[in-house]
Amino acid sequence: MAKAGSAVKPAGSGRAKPIWKGPLVAGLAFAVAYGVTERVLSFNVGELIRFGPRFDQQAFPGTSLQNLRLRFGDQSTPIQAELDLQELEKQLKQEQEAAAKAKALKEQQAAAAAAAAAAKPAAETDAEAAPEAKPAAPAVQPPQPGRDLPPAPPL
Repeated sequence: MAKAGSAVKPAGSGRAKPIWKGPLVAGLAFAVAYGVTERVLSFNVGELIRFGPRFDQQAFPGTSLQNLRLRFGDQSTPIQAELDLQELEKQLKQEQEAAAKAKALKEQQAAAAAAAAAAKPAAETDAEAAPEAKPAAPAVQPPQPGRDLPPAPPL
């Protein structure tokens, strides 16, 4: 049995390799490369190497915003890029057109009924009272571009 105070060494392990030598060597290599690169870049390369003539700075191709404003005017118009808003406006427009058609049809029917009632004797008209027309549903207000939209997500 082994004594309590003696250290037990595994057989055949020899000396353990220190783990810090690899990162130390890599760090030294990066430091030397950085120093050499800084020294090379600190030289004035323009004196050693003659480059050709530089190009003149030219304007970016295309039409500038200022030219577009001069051509089409400076009035600000809202840009409708919300597809949901466009769909909602289209749907509201269709509902308003359908309501207008229904109202015109009711007016034609009322006019025809009035013409038929005028042809009937007065006694029959009192007995058969026409049903009252229901009031039209209130028109839905289209959303305002700046008010009814949810806030834009941050970029």
